[in-house]
Amino acid sequence: MVEESETLRHARPRGPRGGWFPLGIAAAVVAVLVGGWTAVNAALPDSTPVTSGHSMMIATGSGHEAKLSFDEGWELHPGSSTAGQQYRLSKGPVRVQVSVVDPPERTSETELWEGMREVVRVGDPSASLTDPRPVTSESGAEGLTGALHSNESIGTATLFPSPNGGFAVESTATSGESGADLADAEKLLQSIRFDRTTGGS
Repeated sequence: MVEESETLRHARPRGPRGGWFPLGIAAAVVAVLVGGWTAVNAALPDSTPVTSGHSMMIATGSGHEAKLSFDEGWELHPGSSTAGQQYRLSKGPVRVQVSVVDPPERTSETELWEGMREVVRVGDPSASLTDPRPVTSESGAEGLTGALHSNESIGTATLFPSPNGGFAVESTATSGESGADLADAEKLLQSIRFDRTTGGS
């Protein structure tokens, strides 16, 4: 009886030790995959230089397209940008976020500004926008602009509805350093223009 028990005991699978081997292989595969993706992400550029003089279309709809024109030194951050929706840009210490919104019909510029004010506050509870004042871009587009303040930075905000109100381009520019740096951002945002698209109304 004792001998039979000994035989059975030695014939039994090794239990937990036998299960660790495939788990170890799986863990190694996961580690290689995760490590590989980490290496790929590290190799990808965080920002891409925008060619000086380049005009980039940032939104289109309802018969119009919006474009910004860049001078030297601007960079686009592809990982946090989505074509036609949101763009993250930088030049030195200046950070610019451009968002495209589709407002309900008959939404006024003032209502759009109040909406942007709420979005800014959600992103940073210490941030606030001043009351807006009218602004006209270099191409004649009319919109609103105001100052942006927070505990960590100073900045400016602009809002330009498309000519027929089909969409609007909202922008915030911030710098943790002197306000003089914001002149580059203001120049960029002032470059916005709305062109008619073929067959647009």
